[in-house]
Amino acid sequence: MKTAIVYVSVHHGNTKKVVQAMAAELSADLIDLAVEKEADLSGYELIGFASGVFYNGLHAILRQYLENLCLPVGQRVFLVATCGVAYMNYTRGTKRLLEKKGAQCLGSFQCRGFDTFGPFGKIGGIAKGRPNEKDLEQARNFAKKIQTQVNAV
Repeated sequence: MKTAIVYVSVHHGNTKKVVQAMAAELSADLIDLAVEKEADLSGYELIGFASGVFYNGLHAILRQYLENLCLPVGQRVFLVATCGVAYMNYTRGTKRLLEKKGAQCLGSFQCRGFDTFGPFGKIGGIAKGRPNEKDLEQARNFAKKIQTQVNAV
């Protein structure tokens, strides 16, 4: 199964750590949107979209990319978010956008990540040491679950 994970990881590399763990499980190509602005996703059977959380949603670079993206109807996707404070599902808006485009969202994964944005920087940050090995193991397990779902179809 040809898989890609498109991500933006600009703050502390939290998202990059998580998607690297998932990519190892899925044998996925990693596409860093901060470097590759015009990623071609044709030919991928499964696509993950990932970023840190900024203002209660995924990064603006990823959101803009997704707004302009044409996907085949039924394209299987999953979402990943890393955040300093995990009090809500930050992928909900992105999931709605992708579903309006005809994508089939197989699930989302979210974990905490070291955060020094805004006032958190004044106190030395929050979620220090995250994502940790337990978070990365959960990310790998999520990837296995997604792969099982795709293979069952």
